[in-house]
Amino acid sequence: MNQELDRHDLAEALIRPSPRQETYAGWQRWRTTRGQFAPAPQLTLAEWRALSPAQRALHDLHRTATHVNLPLQETPMSLKVARLVNRRIRNNALKTRPSTRAGVMVTGWGYQGKTETVCEVAAAFEDAWLTMHNYVHPGAVDGTRDLHAPVAYVQTPVTAKPKSTCQSILGFFGAETRRLTLPQLIRQVADSLDDHVTKALI
Repeated sequence: MNQELDRHDLAEALIRPSPRQETYAGWQRWRTTRGQFAPAPQLTLAEWRALSPAQRALHDLHRTATHVNLPLQETPMSLKVARLVNRRIRNNALKTRPSTRAGVMVTGWGYQGKTETVCEVAAAFEDAWLTMHNYVHPGAVDGTRDLHAPVAYVQTPVTAKPKSTCQSILGFFGAETRRLTLPQLIRQVADSLDDHVTKALI
């Protein structure tokens, strides 16, 4: 077992702050680092007993970090949801008419992997979309550094109202929302999604 590698992986897991996906910077950090955590190596009982007490403690801590960072397991239902969400995001992204874009609502009990499944599909879409555009904002004005945010992720309370939903969306982009009326918020949300070439809103 490479103890230095284990220490590095464990230190990364312990000191890395949980990314806040509901901001542009947080979503980008999560999207670009997802799947980087290296799980603890599997040891036989004999191999574990051969470790020094300090190495055992380190390995056990790494195993705990591995258990709380288990990857989402694919199931027939998660694959079906992923295919539907992926198809809907791609279809909407390629739509050129001003007609309404269809959405998807994923329902189910808590801790079933709904958010993680949808976010993973959206992140994979963003990876592909950015690559297709060479990581450049396709509508940027020369001399500017407009953010290119193909995906926006926001969290709202279950009882969210239109105003708080708009504020959450604008908060993703770091926009100021104080003293704006609901019609002004709606207009600003539409402008922000358009300005950042956002193709999927989660």
